[in-house]
Amino acid sequence: MTALPDDALRNLIRTDPHAGWRAFIDQYTPLIVGLIRRTGVTDRDETMEVYVLICERLSARGFERLKSQDAARGSIGGWLAVLTRHAAVDWIRSRKGRRRLFQAVLDLSPFDQRAFEMYYWDDRTPSEIAEIQRTDLSTVLDALERVQYVLSDRHRAELLSLAVRSKQPLPLEETDAAERIADTGLNPEMSAHVAQLNSNFESALRSLPAEDAAIVRLKYVEGLTNADIERAIGTKGVTTGRLQNILGRLRSALQSAGIDARDIAMVRGES
Repeated sequence: MTALPDDALRNLIRTDPHAGWRAFIDQYTPLIVGLIRRTGVTDRDETMEVYVLICERLSARGFERLKSQDAARGSIGGWLAVLTRHAAVDWIRSRKGRRRLFQAVLDLSPFDQRAFEMYYWDDRTPSEIAEIQRTDLSTVLDALERVQYVLSDRHRAELLSLAVRSKQPLPLEETDAAERIADTGLNPEMSAHVAQLNSNFESALRSLPAEDAAIVRLKYVEGLTNADIERAIGTKGVTTGRLQNILGRLRSALQSAGIDARDIAMVRGES
C-alpha cells in the first residue's frame, strides 16, 4: 500500500475508520516516534509508553479526533507535532506526580528533604532555595551535602533519567538530515547507500496490507511488545505464527527489491 496524501487518508478514516487507522499507523508511526524523542523522552521504553498513549487518545470514541482533523488547520504532520508535544508533557507530568522520596532521603530531616525536592525535582539553585526557605546559603549547601552523602549510584541514575525526561523540547528545525548522518558515524557514500536501503525497505513494507505493515513497524522497528501492538492499533491475534507469516511475505518483497541479509543488517546497525 503506497503512502496516502492527507486528503485521501482523511477520507479513508471517515469512510472506513478501521482501515484508515491501520493506514495512519503505518504511515505516521515514524514521525510520531521522532516527535516524541525530540520532546526529550529518549528512553526506548518510555518513548513507547508515550506512543501508546497517543494511539489510545487518537482511537478513542471511534477515532473521533482523527475524523475531526481539519485540513484548513494544516497538514496531518503539523497537527501531530502539536498533539505529540501535549501528550509528552502530560506523560512527563504524570511521572512527576508518581515520584517518591528515596528512603535514604526520608531518613533525613524535613528541611533536608525539602532541599532535595527543590534542588532535584524543581530545578532550583541553592540561592533560590535559600530565599524561598528564608535561610542562608550555607545552611542550604550543608543540607545538599547531607543529601549527596546518602544518595547511591542507583539514586543518581534515576535522578539523571528524570532530568533528561524533563528537559525543554528541541525545536524541530534543529534536527536535520546532516545531523542524523553525523550521528551514524558513516561516510557520505555509505550514508547514501543506507538511505537507499531504507527507502527500499519502506517500499517493501508498503507492499504489505496496512495492518501487517503496521505490525512489522511497531514490532521490529519500534520494539513494542505484542500486547502493546494490540493496544496501539486495536487488533487481536498478534501471535508468533502471524508474525512469521508476515515476515515471510516481507522477506520475499525485500528479495525482489534486491536487498539481501547483509543489507538488512546494515540498515539495522548490526554491522
